[in-house]
Amino acid sequence: MQKILIFLLMISFISIPFVSAHPFTEETIPSLTSNAPAGTTEVIVYFSEPVDINFSELRVFDTNGNQIDNKDTDYYEGELSLIITTPPLEDGVYTVSTKVLSKVDGHLVPDAFLFAVGDIVIDPSLLDVERPSEIVFLPEAGARFPGLVGQTIVLGAVIASLIIWGTQNKQIIREQLDKIGSFHHGKFMSITGVGLVLIFISNILMIAVQSVRLGVSPLDAIQTDFGITWIMRMSITVILLGIWFWLDRSKSLSKKNQIPMLGAMLALIATSSLIGHGAASGQTPALILDYIHNLVSGIWIGGIIYFVFVLLPTFSQLKDVQREKMSLLMIPRFSIAFIIAVGVVIITGPTLMWFLESDIGLITESIYGQLIILKISIAAAIIAFGGFFQLKLQKNAEKNLQSGKITVHKKLKKSLKVDVVLGIILLGVVALITNGTLPAGEIQKVDAQEIVYGFKTLEFTENTKFDIDISPFSSGSNTILVKVSDFEGNPLDDSDQLKIKISNPSKNISPIEVPMEIIKQEENRPTEFQGELTFGFSGEWLVEIEAQRTENANESKLLNVLVKPRLTDIQTQVIEYEMPEESKPLFPLYDGRDSLWISDASDNGRLWEFSLVTQEFTSYSFDGITTTFLTQDNDGNIWFVDTPRNQIGFIDPQTKEITTKTLPKFDPVISDNTPLFIKADFDGNIWVTIVNKDRIVKYIPETDEFEEIILPGKDNLPFALALDTDGNVWFTTTGAGNIGYIDPKDNHITQFSNDPPLQGPEALLFDDDGNLWIAEHTGLAITKFNPVLETFERITVPNDEALPFGMTFDRYGNVWFAQHTIDDIGVYDPDNNDLIEVPVPSETSFVQFMTSDGDENVWFVEQQASKIGTVKMTEIPVIPSQVQSSGEFELKYTELASPLIALGIIATSLFYVKSIQDKRRLNDLINS
Repeated sequence: MQKILIFLLMISFISIPFVSAHPFTEETIPSLTSNAPAGTTEVIVYFSEPVDINFSELRVFDTNGNQIDNKDTDYYEGELSLIITTPPLEDGVYTVSTKVLSKVDGHLVPDAFLFAVGDIVIDPSLLDVERPSEIVFLPEAGARFPGLVGQTIVLGAVIASLIIWGTQNKQIIREQLDKIGSFHHGKFMSITGVGLVLIFISNILMIAVQSVRLGVSPLDAIQTDFGITWIMRMSITVILLGIWFWLDRSKSLSKKNQIPMLGAMLALIATSSLIGHGAASGQTPALILDYIHNLVSGIWIGGIIYFVFVLLPTFSQLKDVQREKMSLLMIPRFSIAFIIAVGVVIITGPTLMWFLESDIGLITESIYGQLIILKISIAAAIIAFGGFFQLKLQKNAEKNLQSGKITVHKKLKKSLKVDVVLGIILLGVVALITNGTLPAGEIQKVDAQEIVYGFKTLEFTENTKFDIDISPFSSGSNTILVKVSDFEGNPLDDSDQLKIKISNPSKNISPIEVPMEIIKQEENRPTEFQGELTFGFSGEWLVEIEAQRTENANESKLLNVLVKPRLTDIQTQVIEYEMPEESKPLFPLYDGRDSLWISDASDNGRLWEFSLVTQEFTSYSFDGITTTFLTQDNDGNIWFVDTPRNQIGFIDPQTKEITTKTLPKFDPVISDNTPLFIKADFDGNIWVTIVNKDRIVKYIPETDEFEEIILPGKDNLPFALALDTDGNVWFTTTGAGNIGYIDPKDNHITQFSNDPPLQGPEALLFDDDGNLWIAEHTGLAITKFNPVLETFERITVPNDEALPFGMTFDRYGNVWFAQHTIDDIGVYDPDNNDLIEVPVPSETSFVQFMTSDGDENVWFVEQQASKIGTVKMTEIPVIPSQVQSSGEFELKYTELASPLIALGIIATSLFYVKSIQDKRRLNDLINS
């Protein structure tokens, strides 16, 4: 053994330095959820963990299998995302293949996805194509397996030698203590030497497999980030080899000279955690839990190996009676250590799994989850053997102690070898798990992407309860299931029919009766009815449910339901229109007829009209410099602000005549006014924010007079204006972080603040329910304010570099918001709490404000690209394979794990107390 270790030590100094979680795809731009516009020139992919750009690449293929990208893969927003550019893409379906190297575990992971460009719908059958990705990395698992076994052997031997054997009362063998100590030293060095050999071999295999995977030399393979972990691991291995030689020469194993080996092993275990799933999660608690889990697992299984191959052979050197007594004494002592280890494993294992994946469905359906179940089964078998030793073998030996005919040693040696085999198999499973793909990566269904379809509600009338379930609850054909009962859940005695009607008064669709059939009865009374109903389109529908009764009045309930597609079921296509002249379009306004009016922030003193019918631009010039924000009064005039000239004005859409009005100077007159936002109220008055003078001005055209409303405090920086249904003028103060409103009757100001204050509140928008939406420009959020409850609900935008700005609604009631520092528009579904981003084709588009036309199509302006754009939306029918009924029973991970952890803690606590009592009792019996 010494010669082998000398050889390994020499090799380690000249060997070429290695480093489990895998970087699966989390998001792609473009994606299947929205069609990319024709002319798209880039593809962006986000991954679950950092990737190494030197060994990672994206490739884009057309429908003929030709690679069409520019072969310029690069980081996009840090190490979690990659980008590749392409020539302008035409309508069609494209395939993107990815091959990325994890910076955490060194695994090279391939993947692929599809996206559509233009007015193309991807065939759902194409989505079932198998992804070219390994679920378990077998070569890497094979390379790591010897290292796991080796570090378990060494760690278990050191801990057991120090804590169990080192603290054992050796009074009954004091006469043979020198002989036993020398023999124990030799066995300890042999077993730890084997462990170090396995660790070293594993290190070499790791770098060899990595080199083959990457197709490069070992020298190139260690030029990656995970190579640092390999060097750390190899360095610690070298240190352990040096300590081993020092211990071998010392010829004794004192507590003091084993401490260096223990410290080095604790560091080596840390390197295993650094290349594990806990580290890849990016969460410090997960990394700590992974380390503790690896540590106590090593103590448990390694302790068993030490017991079988070191301690029991050492006891064989004793006389018969002493051998049996020492073997018997060791059972409760080892049981105490193992029970503590198992207790910690029971806590850390499920908790770590909660950090990595808490979806029970994903866990049970994935190979990763099946390996976890196999691991638990093997561990349970090892625990069962431990229970056998403590409850059966120890008990019988204790009975026979008086007669001196105990035979513990031989039985222990045979039985524990089975535990050793199971422990090594368990480590093999651990190697597969560590080098396997997490459930979310295998099945590609993470919480953020999960869509649960269906509508479920409980409704009550005076005497009846209706349990209603509509699936998939989308436009088109739906199944409605209704359970009818009294309040205690019993069937109604005098009802055997259910009548359902649907209608849409806003579209003049009269009530349509839905045929219902009985699908379940109790006590010869129907309790469940089912039928097929059709929502012809998205929108608000009325559903009337009536239980027909014979001895009592019929019980009916009227539901007002909003049927709308999920954001993932809306295909979007961005269509752009280039301005005919160089300009800086800023703010769009729909005039309620057939035109969009667009302000121009360039120094040309003009206003633009875009015809929705002819799709042509017309410009109108005036004596001024710029136009910024727009509003429309009751007469249809389009008002604007010319900030540099300190004036407002309007254009008559019929005569195209432009009239301007200079604003008076406001205190302090030493500085110029900075008029910004403009809004017409219901009486035709024009409201203007003076952003630099803490005031809002009301201009009354009938009398040609101005009224000043001065905001309390300083540095308010009033910005945006909006009208509620009562005619109150709402405003934002981007400096103070507040919102408020002015009562136009008496100009009284009411303000509202959040805790903490809103961050850069600028744009405002009221929805149909009277809620006020606020764009927190520097707060990276859109916030919903309920004026009745005076509550704020904050929705954070996904991109840290985005600055949310102007907002509008689409036909489905979704909030669209501009993000002018990135080329993406945000979309938020307030009914389902979903948020996505739609890419803008032009680079550096600088979209700041948006509006909707009469058909509720979304329009926006691209200031730096000098374009306007609209979003064409197509609702994708929901296919049955997508539907996950909301009525299905769903067991939460915490509901399963928490009771099991509690039971495990109770069980291990009881066994721990028993082992303590057994140890004390046996010590008294044997040493008395």
